[in-house]
Amino acid sequence: MERILLVEPNYKNKYPPIGLMKIATYFKLKGDFVEFQKGLLPQKVVSDFEKVFITTLFTFDFDVCIETIRYYVEIVGINNVYVGGIASTIMPERFEGAIPGINILKGQLTSSNILGYDDNVNIDILPLDYDILWDIPYDYPAADSYFVYTSRGCPRKCSFCAVKTLEPVYYECENIKEQILNVDEHFGIKKQLLIMDNNALNSVNLERNVITLVNLGFGAKNNTIKKNNKMRFYIQSLIKRQEINKQYLYLLERIKKEINSINVGRISNIDKNKLQPLFALISSDDNEGFVKYLIEHQEYITDFFERYNYHKIKRYVDFNQGLDARLFTPEKAQLLAKLAIKPCRIAFDDINTKVAYFNAITMASKAGIEHFSNYLLYNFKEKPQDLWKRLYLNVKYCEKNKNIKTFFSFPMKYASIEHTDRSYIGKYWNAKYLKSINIILNVTSGVVPKEKDFFLRAYGESEEEFESILTMPSDFIRYREYFDNNGLINKWKTEYEKLSDTERIELLNILSNCKNEQAVLEKYHSPSLNEILPFYLVKKNKMEKNKSYYYRMFGLN
Repeated sequence: MERILLVEPNYKNKYPPIGLMKIATYFKLKGDFVEFQKGLLPQKVVSDFEKVFITTLFTFDFDVCIETIRYYVEIVGINNVYVGGIASTIMPERFEGAIPGINILKGQLTSSNILGYDDNVNIDILPLDYDILWDIPYDYPAADSYFVYTSRGCPRKCSFCAVKTLEPVYYECENIKEQILNVDEHFGIKKQLLIMDNNALNSVNLERNVITLVNLGFGAKNNTIKKNNKMRFYIQSLIKRQEINKQYLYLLERIKKEINSINVGRISNIDKNKLQPLFALISSDDNEGFVKYLIEHQEYITDFFERYNYHKIKRYVDFNQGLDARLFTPEKAQLLAKLAIKPCRIAFDDINTKVAYFNAITMASKAGIEHFSNYLLYNFKEKPQDLWKRLYLNVKYCEKNKNIKTFFSFPMKYASIEHTDRSYIGKYWNAKYLKSINIILNVTSGVVPKEKDFFLRAYGESEEEFESILTMPSDFIRYREYFDNNGLINKWKTEYEKLSDTERIELLNILSNCKNEQAVLEKYHSPSLNEILPFYLVKKNKMEKNKSYYYRMFGLN
């Protein structure tokens, strides 16, 4: 029996490491000991493992990935560390250059022979092991989801997309039902169904896939199901962990959280009396006694939560990577409408695709789909004005089509896969513009709602005003109402309108390259620039503490 450690570097991410969850299944089927860690385990603990598998995600997390890999190489040796995932597949030479001799697992693990085993198991199609997520305290926001593929790869080879490198061959998956039922059996039902295809509408089996999902309880008219009894699977995992002497500290915390969430006002006196020892053990921090009581009374505790969680939940389907507008037809829209799809995600990455994009939304809406979301790529080859146009077209469309209940736009910043950080700046963009966009999006957690009034206020009533907003001092954008009310934004606009096109370009260069606030004023510039630059030193918290100073400085009443 081998001892296998699976590691994800300590970056923040929404989705659990699907690749490691498949590798966990493979080794557990072989009878090996498997543990998962996010970040760095203490050296003494790591030395007990024979092999370490480290995943990588975004290329801009390169530094933390390299730090993690080096740490584990120092402990178990370079021959026993394997690195895979998105970033290492996209730029293997960078990883090999940073750590010469490291084992890079490129692309999909379609055979265990790649790992040195002769059983030739296609690890890529194995079920996901959700149990390893209970090894760590980190909670993935999307963990309560099925992650399903109906196809892999994409026939399109878009220049900005890494799929052609990660999944170069397009093929259909034939095990959708098995993927879902396996999760139900071993980990309980999940709340959402995330279809992870890169181009789901390209599938020749779309109709069959939709029928399968409807029959599994993800139809528009049959997506209600009883809430999952997590305690059943938690206790089962606890017992297995005890049997193989595996840590269960964080699993125990999840169990305690479930018990502490009980509303005693909802339960009978009989249940209150029976649960009292559990409440007492939690309060006493007697983990050994708590675990013993859980196992001895597992039948009752599981039955209690089965009764307690009697209410139903609605489950929705999310084509998480977005649907290709160019492949929509009325027939495909009718098929999609059979699913409890929420939201229907369609990419609007290029203004030149607007006809296909809005045709797709219209077809989907006519078929009965009411919830939409879209991805809008920026910082690529388009100009900032183009992003405003696409957002405004969405707002105008929703204004005319009242049958759409929700419609959210998600501007997505392009990050070059050739960069190992977030520093990439597109041809028509600059650091100041990108910072300003980020400030605007932070107000609504990254989304742009369909309401026209909000859009015009946040992004401006024209392309020109949008550029002006992007150029404004950061706090003026962040606290628009405050600086509107005290008149500073109007004062800034007056100075901004005096600038020539050349001076506006120079202003953006200054703002994009200055290291700190004071650096803005370190050099002498043209008279017009020297008039506007002091506005960029103004911060809301400083102004609130010394209003009179700033009012005198800018001639405010």
